Amino acid sequence: MNTPPRKIGRRAGGQPLALFLLALLIGPALAQPDRAPSALELAGQPVPALAAHPDVTVLLRSVARGRQTYVLRHLRAPEPGRLSVAEDRYVFGWTCDGGECAEAGLFLGYDTRTERLYLLLLDEGVASLTVPTRRSPWPVPMAEAVLAMKPDLQHFHSE
Repeated sequence: MNTPPRKIGRRAGGQPLALFLLALLIGPALAQPDRAPSALELAGQPVPALAAHPDVTVLLRSVARGRQTYVLRHLRAPEPGRLSVAEDRYVFGWTCDGGECAEAGLFLGYDTRTERLYLLLLDEGVASLTVPTRRSPWPVPMAEAVLAMKPDLQHFHSE
């Protein structure tokens, strides 16, 4: 049996109305894609949240060099530290894979204005990776956070 093709009309309850309503409902969601939170919005989150942030991930990979395994071990710690924010600009925190952070810890920080990464990896109480390098100044809030945990790091000074 042949049935004639169905005409799409503009009657109440028809397809055009349903499509219009669907467009009204999902249109704003399509127009504004989900955005990653600002790094400053990560305050109070675990340190790995900063490492996973889109502004930080690529930087972290490039500076971790041959130490990726150690950095990852600290980021996967069962109880990572929490992120702090200072001067509405700096996001930073310590995380440790067991034991004392002063002996085996990872400090991760990010300056949201200059988009600069700060990283300190401690192995047996010695800085095995420092970004920026040891002689470069660190912002005051981050230098203070590092020295509070490991006061014998004499090369840390602030800008």
